[in-house]
Amino acid sequence: MKRTLVLVGGGHAHVEVLRQLALNPPADIDVALFDPSPSVWYPSMLPGVIAGHYDPNDAKVNLWALCQRARVRFFQTPVTSINGSTQRIETGLGERHRFDLLSMDVGAVARELPVSPGAYVVAAKPIDPLLAAITEFESVRTGALTVRVIGGGATAVEIALALAYRWRDARNRRVAIVSATSLLKGYPARARRMARHACKRLNVTVREDSPVQQIDPTRLRLKSGEHIDTQLTILATGYGPAPLLSKTVLSNATENSVTVNAQLQCAQFPNVFAAGDCASITGLSVPQAGVFAVRQGPVLAHNLLAAARGELLKPYQHKAQALSLITLGDKRAIAVRNGLSVGGEWAWRWKDSIDRRWMKKYSAG
Repeated sequence: MKRTLVLVGGGHAHVEVLRQLALNPPADIDVALFDPSPSVWYPSMLPGVIAGHYDPNDAKVNLWALCQRARVRFFQTPVTSINGSTQRIETGLGERHRFDLLSMDVGAVARELPVSPGAYVVAAKPIDPLLAAITEFESVRTGALTVRVIGGGATAVEIALALAYRWRDARNRRVAIVSATSLLKGYPARARRMARHACKRLNVTVREDSPVQQIDPTRLRLKSGEHIDTQLTILATGYGPAPLLSKTVLSNATENSVTVNAQLQCAQFPNVFAAGDCASITGLSVPQAGVFAVRQGPVLAHNLLAAARGELLKPYQHKAQALSLITLGDKRAIAVRNGLSVGGEWAWRWKDSIDRRWMKKYSAG
């Protein structure tokens, strides 16, 4: 009798699982993927989409097509609850499905700030609402438009510079970064200088050490008591747990994430696995970044099939060092690795090559 494997979410690790299954579809395992969207964004290419360097479809993996190649059943609906004890999930359509094994890769959502009624606020993730908000403001707002990007990390810098480049010929549109800390805190000093220079080149205002207390319809209230105007506010303030995690019996009570061992296996239910931003690996501190979910994908794919067949699992070997490529709006980028920072047009071409190779890997027929 076939065992049933349920994949919850179409994140980076699960995309790799699907690719591996497509290479050699298992005859002894019935696999189903649940995700509310027919495609999944590759976030690394989002700034290029905003800036106009890529067509949106260039930055999406078609989950339907990938599932067809892998002979995986695809349910385009969110999973609303998971019960590890009864081995049941419930979907947004009210359907219940049983599983023998389950894997979660649902990512994370932007951390929220206090928002007053009437304020137009959108998070950097999910990506579809962000792009819709940008397009709506472009079509509806004929007068001056001020966009505030709240956050000081790479995501905030990339989105702000991409918007500034997109609107480089529009004199009545202003983009500003409002950061609670210094810009790109934790990055090498040279990378931070290059980012500030890029902001100056594209007329992006940067306010550092300015934590936001409240978002009102036409202004931001800073903790200092100062008010600054805004029409559209984009949250790039780091990420918290996906809402689904609060509706499962798998979550860590303190971090609200799924606690897994080195084999990406749930400590509480050995037939449940998790990877990416929704997983907390015991004994490791893994940053919330797509590169680490990508690295976990091959291990997760092996272990899911091995668990279904009673075979030996293998551990995820975490490598803390990773290449960081920060786009600067106008086809330039900063490359950071091992404390060294370099930048320019060649760095953007390097990143473009990496991103296109990744997309080709999951989009090829």
